[in-house]
Amino acid sequence: MAEIELNEVPLFSEMDEQEVAGIRAIMEEMKFNPGQVIIREGDTGSLFYVITEGRAEVIIHDANGSDVILHEAGPGDFFGELSMLTNEPRTARVRATEHLTTLVLERDEFFDFLRTHASAAIDVLVELGGRLHKNDELLRHMASRNVNEMEEEQMTLGQRVADKVADTIGSWPFIITQTLILTVWIILNVAAWINHWDPYPFILLNLMLSFQAAYSGPVIMMSQNRQSDKDRLAAEIDHQVNTKAELEINNLIRRLDELELSVEDHHSELKTLLGLQKKKRTAKSKARSKALNASNGRNRKLST
Repeated sequence: MAEIELNEVPLFSEMDEQEVAGIRAIMEEMKFNPGQVIIREGDTGSLFYVITEGRAEVIIHDANGSDVILHEAGPGDFFGELSMLTNEPRTARVRATEHLTTLVLERDEFFDFLRTHASAAIDVLVELGGRLHKNDELLRHMASRNVNEMEEEQMTLGQRVADKVADTIGSWPFIITQTLILTVWIILNVAAWINHWDPYPFILLNLMLSFQAAYSGPVIMMSQNRQSDKDRLAAEIDHQVNTKAELEINNLIRRLDELELSVEDHHSELKTLLGLQKKKRTAKSKARSKALNASNGRNRKLST
């Protein structure tokens, strides 16, 4: 995969060649090998990374300690901005999946860059919003899959048999088959041309149906109890996921608010600087006009 130029990165696409050259001059190039960890959870964030070549994975640990890939980053993507914006420890691990080349900005340089380039700050906000959406989908998918896996792992042989019996008794094939058997049983015992082994009122048949009801009832109750346990487990996991998602959303909203306030402050500072520059240019133009008028006045006196 060919290395892209800095002006091809969407974050810097609004800059002219001189600005791109200036920002490139203060960025340090760092390279990583496949499998090398670039950022670790809990580390203090002081660097902002822009990928120019290769790919990396953003990874977190789930409740079971397994790795979950939140995002795959490629050329033009960036990472490491959240910890820099909030000045908090890293919340995820970033690992190179192939030979990776990045350009790195330090914290102060990153803030100076956002102050002077509002479009780049908007790109950072858009990227944060996209990651929030992906994380929400991932949490929903994980909750659905984990409920079934956990319920399957906890099932005993008796519970599996109870589910199978309940599914069979509650099906149309069982109802139709039992109806045919009862009909044939009654007809054969009512017809006079056959020896009656269970004459009316069909005591043997009633005994068999009583045995069936006596055993099928508890088995069906076992299946219903297991389904109640499954629903309770699903509700508990949904509550945990919703709580975690709420916390993550609140954190991201807080970070977005902080970034928005920072952009507004930088925008006001930029307007103040532009106003000062405009005043300086106006003062210079007035001074030049006065000097030109004074020179013209002297020239007229000399000519007269």
